[in-house]
Amino acid sequence: MRHISKRFDATQALDDVSLSLYPGEVHALIGENGAGKSTLIKILTGIYQLDQGEILLDGNPITIRNSQEAQAHGIAAIYQEPMVFPDLNVAENIFISHRDFGPLVNWNRMYDEAERILARLDVRLDVRQPARGLTLAAQQAVEIAKAISLDVRVLIMDEPTASLSAHEVDQLFQIVRTLKNAGVSILFIGHRLEEVFAIADKITVLRDGKWISTRPRSEATIEQVIREMVGREVEDFFAKSKTTQGELLLSVHDLGREGAFEGISFDLHRGEVLG
Repeated sequence: MRHISKRFDATQALDDVSLSLYPGEVHALIGENGAGKSTLIKILTGIYQLDQGEILLDGNPITIRNSQEAQAHGIAAIYQEPMVFPDLNVAENIFISHRDFGPLVNWNRMYDEAERILARLDVRLDVRQPARGLTLAAQQAVEIAKAISLDVRVLIMDEPTASLSAHEVDQLFQIVRTLKNAGVSILFIGHRLEEVFAIADKITVLRDGKWISTRPRSEATIEQVIREMVGREVEDFFAKSKTTQGELLLSVHDLGREGAFEGISFDLHRGEVLG
């Protein structure tokens, strides 16, 4: 993407932003709310049209006017809330965007192909299972499998870890590494900087619709990118203040649930923030 600009009435959402992706690379895009990340994604996926600039694929200019054209160029996106059809099974969701099955569906072929794609991702799911019963992490895996079935070249991941547990994040990152090794370019949008630094090869910072920096992860620090995101020095995110402990409002002692947790105890006082 070269010199991309986009305006909505009086709001300049993107102002001369450039971004390059390479095969087998995880490129993180970070910035505060309103930095322009979502607008950039929507231009790449054909939801918005750019006002100025150009998008090149393999060095050749392309036009993306809708999601079908994005798909034809091998560009796909998965979001924080996966868009699966709950009443369809896993295989049907994976191949929902395909038009090459004709009026009669070869179910055995579809199930075999779905199992093959999931095996590539090292994901174990029953392809005949309705999507309604899947965890959020499993739904994201189905969305990624759908993208692979469409020969994805550029996969945009828009805050995919926001609602996942730590274990599910680890599973997702293993899938990301598998895609990376297969040569897929991944644009990873996230707010949790420790996760960005764990998975990204490069990091680009946007602020107020403008490009601020792009650098290899090995040359970046969390303090540096935070400073670039907010545009100032940030010495103390949670400044300490003197408070007087109030009355005891809630007391929990030795709380437990079989198979989940045990031995949880804490007290909460009025006017207190308990982490």
